Amino acid sequence: MKLRRPSLEHLCFAAALCALVPAHAYTVAISSASRSLYLQVGVGNMTTGNVNTAGNNATRNNVTVTVPVAALFTGAAQTMNTDSTVINSPIDGAAYCTPAGKVYIGSFFRTTGSSNSGATLTVSTPATLSSGSATIPFSTIAWTSPGTAPYNSEIPSGSFSSTLLTLATVAKNTWSESCLLFTYSNPGIMPSGTFTGTATYTLTAP
Repeated sequence: MKLRRPSLEHLCFAAALCALVPAHAYTVAISSASRSLYLQVGVGNMTTGNVNTAGNNATRNNVTVTVPVAALFTGAAQTMNTDSTVINSPIDGAAYCTPAGKVYIGSFFRTTGSSNSGATLTVSTPATLSSGSATIPFSTIAWTSPGTAPYNSEIPSGSFSSTLLTLATVAKNTWSESCLLFTYSNPGIMPSGTFTGTATYTLTAP
């Protein structure tokens, strides 16, 4: 049996919009208002500090990596880059996703209702990334959630799978945000090609 040794691998996925100090998750209380949900993955559409201006943005940001020949089959994880330029938090303008290269995710759930139930943030992917008929597991892509100290991201570190993943619960009348740094695990022998797939993030409320 022959195994083809690729010269390089290129992966891409799109994120779609449908002294020690204690670490705290980054959330900000916002005023109650008519029921509404807002989710920003990468580039969004909101005037800084004004949640009343939140609106739709059809941009699909990409996260990519090209594996150098010298790194093939070594098992050395490769940091992925993003075309999203969002660094500052839309809620207060703070430089939250620094240094550049991370994907910003922000969301809120506004309501005047009495229930304390929050909104649920999930992500779904297919089982594989594909390049023609060749595939590699989507689970080879993982993320860390490094937010700017002393604030942790709301979304914990993890990796994609073929099942729907619950990432976080967003409390009502709260702005929640995270910064995700993606990596490719660079496992053993994989087919050559440019592999693509889509991760779809969704915010839902009862």
